[in-house]
Parts: sequence; C-alpha cells; structure tokens
Amino acid sequence: MADQEWQFMQFAAPNGEQDAVTFLNDPLRQGHGEASATLRHDGTAGLIYFEPGSLGFDSSPSWLAGEFPAPSGAKEAADFLNLDPRQGAGEASATLRNDGTAGLIYLEPGSLGTGTQQAWLTAEFPAPDGAQEAVDFLNLDPRQGAGEASVTPRGDGTTGLLYLEPGSLGSSTQQAWLTAEFPAPNGAQAAVDFLNAPPRQGAGEAVGFARNDGSAVIFYLEPGSA
Repeated sequence: MADQEWQFMQFAAPNGEQDAVTFLNDPLRQGHGEASATLRHDGTAGLIYFEPGSLGFDSSPSWLAGEFPAPSGAKEAADFLNLDPRQGAGEASATLRNDGTAGLIYLEPGSLGTGTQQAWLTAEFPAPDGAQEAVDFLNLDPRQGAGEASVTPRGDGTTGLLYLEPGSLGSSTQQAWLTAEFPAPNGAQAAVDFLNAPPRQGAGEAVGFARNDGSAVIFYLEPGSA
C-alpha cells in the first residue's frame, strides 16, 4: 500500500504488552510484517508499526502475546512458533531479554500451518559488536528476507536473534540487511522518519527496538520496496 507510513507508539506499565496487542487488533489492523514490538522488563512497550494496517477490518488472523520464562525463554519462544499452526514471515516479533526471558507478539493462526519448509531458530551474538554480527549473519546465504528476522540489540552490546531458516532471499543480493542507531531522547521518532524516507522500507523490511532511555536501533532491508 503506497499510502502506508511507519509510526511509533509507547504503551505504559504495567500492561504495555497487552495494550500493544489490543492496539494492533483495532481497525485498521496491522498484518504481516507491519509491527515490531519492544516488550520491556518494566511492563512498558514500544511499537513501530505500518499505518494503515493491511488487515483493515478483518478479524483473522489476530495478534496475541506470550511470555517465556528464564533461563530458556528464547528457545521456548522459537519452539512455540514452530507448533502447528506455525507462524510464517512477518507473523512474530520477539524481545529476547538479557535475563533469559522472552516476550512475543504473534499472529494467530500462523500461515505456515503444518508446513515444515521453514523453521524458527535463535542465535546469540556477543558484545561489543552484537548488532553488526547479527546483520552479517542475516546476509549469509541462505539470506533472510522480509519478515524473517526479529532482533534484540541489548544495552550491554549483545544481540539476540529470532529468524526463519532457510531464508527466502537465498543467494540473492538485491537487498541487504543494515543497522542504524538513533540517539536519545527522540530515537524512536528519528528511526520512523528514516524508514519513511526514500527508498522506503515496506512491510517486514524493518525491525525496530525502542529502548527505555529514548534511543532506538533499527535493522532494515535496503533498498526498501515501498
């Protein structure tokens, strides 16, 4: 949709995660690849989303939320997404926290259903260059495409990655994953402005992480298709 724009919204504690899900389920509802959530320890949530959403007034699929406990939250989130009906590209956004817990928003039912052609996996990248190492990983053959990655760049320089394997871009080089940092206090808005500048990123081509200190990080496919 040519008239779509990236926007940002904050949701207050203690129910930020659920409030974000409720927002995504309100018309005009966001669809595949149109939402990237930061689900924080303190109960707040940040949401970068495409507006208007492509699902419009449709009631299915629906956004839901899940929490997975330490110490294996990331692995349990991936295992959950691999259960029938399995989530496909653009249908999951995860926050893989540094205490071993994980928060997840996802579209249900998933579009992969019982298919096993792709699987959700997780990876960890160490400090101090975790974000760049995650980008380098996504650009390896078979390369992940739109909606096939959810990234958590933590304050300590480590990065957690949830991704679909094999990636749909394969050995193609027409798009590449990049990352950018935006400083406080208006990092999230600066990130949204960047995504809305030509060549604009489309659905699934951007993953945003809005930190509670006002800074933000994005991972995005360049050039954008929107």
